[in-house]
Parts: sequence; structure tokens; C-alpha cells
Amino acid sequence: MDATPQLAASGLSKSYGPVRVLTDVAFDLRRGEVHALVGENGAGKSTLSRIFAGLTPADTGSLKLAGQPYHPRDRRDAEHHGVRMVLQELNLISTLTVAESLFLDRLPHRGGWIDHTVLRRQAHAALARVGLARLDPDRPIASLGVGQQQMVEIAAGLARRCDVLILDEPTASLTQTEIDHLFAQIASLKATGTAILYISHRLEEIRRIADRVSILRDGRLVATQPAAATSLDAIVRLMVGRELGQETARPRRTPGPVALEVRDLCRPPSSTTSVSPRTVAKSWASPA
Repeated sequence: MDATPQLAASGLSKSYGPVRVLTDVAFDLRRGEVHALVGENGAGKSTLSRIFAGLTPADTGSLKLAGQPYHPRDRRDAEHHGVRMVLQELNLISTLTVAESLFLDRLPHRGGWIDHTVLRRQAHAALARVGLARLDPDRPIASLGVGQQQMVEIAAGLARRCDVLILDEPTASLTQTEIDHLFAQIASLKATGTAILYISHRLEEIRRIADRVSILRDGRLVATQPAAATSLDAIVRLMVGRELGQETARPRRTPGPVALEVRDLCRPPSSTTSVSPRTVAKSWASPA
């Protein structure tokens, strides 16, 4: 069995001006596994995944895809190499239909016109894979809820060649039923050899679907462990860098001089709103 990782990184570092976001990160993602990436906000998870997906260039370090040098110029180039990322931020055009959104870059044509019969058939198959078999592919994206839009994004990623799938907080807007459909699809992808990088703050999900878990802290990869053999408490300790319940030392702060003071604030009367000094003073004095 070939032990070459599907995706491997060595010595990756990234800074934005004076802020160091990633420092000398080494990481590998194997075929047919779900590798979870966790860390506190600002730990560098999204930056690392965006480097893999061609959205952000690394300052230093190297990437390999299936053992070959990998230098994605942009997202399209990464997708050409079979690396796809479903972003946490929705990236759909609200005026398009569901079917058009699924196959925007490769709409089927016949006689110079879009073949809507073929498009609907392809869309039904793509939607069924993520549990949306009953969703009308002719519905406009703007008519869908946030959770359904997220599932459409995932379906679009799965409807193309996908050797590496990066999911960034995919369940943040999903119902439990939608999550179950997503996890079933992830299991199917694993069985076909797809390598899946899964980013989530929901640690209970990690234990449910991940094979390995890597922890980032302050831009450094501090551990990679089998998910089944790692407790949630241990993951949290690695994320925060201290024992649970341990207080962190905070410098004692002494209030300085007044930076902002307002007295007798009012605004010109209008037909809709007027604010008296007494009203403002009362609101100002009320506790937050």
C-alpha cells in the first residue's frame, strides 16, 4: 500500500505585516482519512487551509500533492489539481438557481444554449448526495436558508473531481439532520480514497468522524494524534497551552484619565426622532 500522503506541507510560515500567523508548520493528509484541524480563534487554521487551497501564498515552506511538488497559483489552479475547499463564508450568487450554482463553471450546452434538461438531471444527482433530493434545482439561491445554501456549496464541491476536500466549519449553520447527511457523505468519500481536512470548533464532531487530529496554537503545530485515543480535555489543553481550570496571570490594570466624556448630548429635532439631554443622561447612567 502506497504510504505517500495525498497532501504534505513542510516548513510553512506566513506573516501579515508584523503579525506572524504560521511558523514552520509541517502537516500531512492521507488518502481515505478525515484529518481534523483544531485550535483557538487566531491559531492559524484558516490561513493554513487557504494556503492548501491556493487562496493565500505561503511566505516560506513547500507543498507536495501525491508526492509531487505542488504550487497552486490560485483557487482555480488548486481545483484543477483536485484540491477543493468549502469556505465558511458563503460564496454563492443569489440571483442564480440552485442548478446553475452547482455547475456554474461547466454548464451543459446543446446547440449553443444551456441544456436545462441535462442540468436539472445533474443537479438532482448532486443534491441527492448531500440529502437534498427534494430540493427544486430551479429555485433561486436567494430563496434558501443559510443551512441549505451551505449544503449547496458542499454539493458543488463534491460534484467535481475531488482528491482533497477541505471543509472549514461546515456544520456551523446546519441542522442536525443536515449534519447527519454531511457525515454520511464524508464516510462515502473516505471509502473512495478522498483525503478530507476538517476544521471545526465543535470538538464532539472531531471524535465522531476524524481519524487524526492536529492542534494549532499561536501559529505552531503542537501535536498530531489519533482522534480515538485523544480525549477532549487533552485536545483543549493542547489548544490553550495549560491545564483546564488553571488561571492565567493577567497584569493589574490601573484606570487612566478620562478618554471620552459626554454631557448634555442632544440632536436637532426631526419628524421621527428627538432626544432630550435628560433622556441621554438617563441612558448613559443605566448599567450595561
